[in-house]
Amino acid sequence: MRKRLGEILLAQGAISEEQLRAALAAQQNRTQKLGQILVAQQATSEETVTRALAVQSRLPFVALEGKRPPSQLTDRLSPHSAWELEALPVADKGGKVIVAVSDPEKAVNIDTLGFLLDAEIGLALATPTALRQTLEAVYGKPDSPGDQGPEVADDAEEAPVVRLVNHMFREAVEQRSSDIHLEPFAGKLRVRYRVDGTLRLAAEHPGDLHSALISHIKVNAGLDIAEKRKPQDGRIEHRTGGRDLDVRVSVLPTNHGESVVMRLLDREANLLSLGDLGMGPAALQWFRDVIDRPNGIFLVTGPTGSGKTTTLYAALQTLNQANRKILTVEDPVEYRLKGINQVQVQPRIGLDFARVLKAFLRQAPNVVLVGEIRDRETAEVAIQASLTGHIVFSTVHTNDAPSAATRLLDMGVPPFLVATSLQGVLAQRLVRRLCKECKVEEPATPVERQVLGLPEGALLFHPRGCRECTRSGYRGRLGVFERLSLVEDLREALFQSPDGSDFVRAVHSSPAWHSLKHDAAEKVMSGLTSVAELLRVTHQDARNTEAETATAESSPATAAPDPEASP
Repeated sequence: MRKRLGEILLAQGAISEEQLRAALAAQQNRTQKLGQILVAQQATSEETVTRALAVQSRLPFVALEGKRPPSQLTDRLSPHSAWELEALPVADKGGKVIVAVSDPEKAVNIDTLGFLLDAEIGLALATPTALRQTLEAVYGKPDSPGDQGPEVADDAEEAPVVRLVNHMFREAVEQRSSDIHLEPFAGKLRVRYRVDGTLRLAAEHPGDLHSALISHIKVNAGLDIAEKRKPQDGRIEHRTGGRDLDVRVSVLPTNHGESVVMRLLDREANLLSLGDLGMGPAALQWFRDVIDRPNGIFLVTGPTGSGKTTTLYAALQTLNQANRKILTVEDPVEYRLKGINQVQVQPRIGLDFARVLKAFLRQAPNVVLVGEIRDRETAEVAIQASLTGHIVFSTVHTNDAPSAATRLLDMGVPPFLVATSLQGVLAQRLVRRLCKECKVEEPATPVERQVLGLPEGALLFHPRGCRECTRSGYRGRLGVFERLSLVEDLREALFQSPDGSDFVRAVHSSPAWHSLKHDAAEKVMSGLTSVAELLRVTHQDARNTEAETATAESSPATAAPDPEASP
């Protein structure tokens, strides 16, 4: 049976029975722990109490006064996490990281610490004063509550579930997350954040918290808390850290309960200019030339989450001048743009893309943005608008630029309409940007040389990992782009190709097409991203690239790609 703290201190002769009785009497009217009361009554020292707690909990004691742990250990934990968990890595013993805490009850954080430090964790006890002083010396002072946003000041008076939700939003924004995932499993609720396109585990909570947490989110999102059998979608407006968030909520029933994904839209932070998109000089000039044309249709394509809307909004901001009328129809309206008329589709009342687009033509616009072309009717109305003196921007979900044209044919749009109206297509992906603080230039591996066609001894930048990028080696994202101009011979091929196959073959041998792989390779050579990211977004298998790169082995990596190779 584990001894009580008072019994240990008595056995050590650190306190007298009278002092123990006085402390126990005082504890009945307070929420303080016995050790804190003994120190406050000057019956014993803080170090003596902490050493006794170490004996009680069978943990080692570590004296931190005047010491500073190695930076290679402390850099592995962010200041926010160190202060939040009140934990400090102090030693590495054979791959096991020893973490100092001031309270044995902090053992509940051992799984979280193991994830953050990517190591087996051992705990040690330090005095609260020494731990705080060392944390401040290593990580600086903790964030001021006043800097966290107006909602934090009231946290102490709010229910635990409300505080947890506020904490999730605040932490997600601090980590630059695009969405929050709440996933129920047997006996636990998992919280993950998507940062730079990659999901990261943020926390795990007891399963009995799930119901209250989901109900609170559903109430704020205007959803039916009694409906747990059907998917639901809603919206929350939330302010944290001085920033206004538009939160899109999706609720999905699963076998362990309702799973929730909350997409975080920060209107100000996500609006980029053309120069911020990551295009090279040639691609940027091509893009400016296409969007500045007086009529025609321009398509941006790529999978969900590839930045298509951001690219189109950047184009609209460039064109947003007093002499142009710009109208958009979107589902949903993600960011509000000053000086631009934006319409939200509402299928329940019959207000779909095609109907709004027809109404647009009576508004005499110069520029029209259609959020997405999903069916033949919308495609034909958009094309008719582009043929009658309007420049029309839209998106389609295809894997590459040539497929955007063939997708319109698949919808039933006549080839001559597509060939006449389509001005250009931009396909894009997002790759993670190498962290500027820790990327290292090292010899390229054989696979990297094979992919890029580099000679022996070539150098490339590689990810390493530091505190700035939370040990991932990457921080932020940038676009890689594939561009296609509809020149005369390609228009003829499209017109003569009912199923689009001849057109696709003509594109792959045309100088008007610049592949995604080529643009990604240029960004790798410039030290902006890695070969691993290139292979991920171009769906290349490194084991099967030998034949594709045989020609490139004898030419510079930034040369034009083999016209017969697919992107």
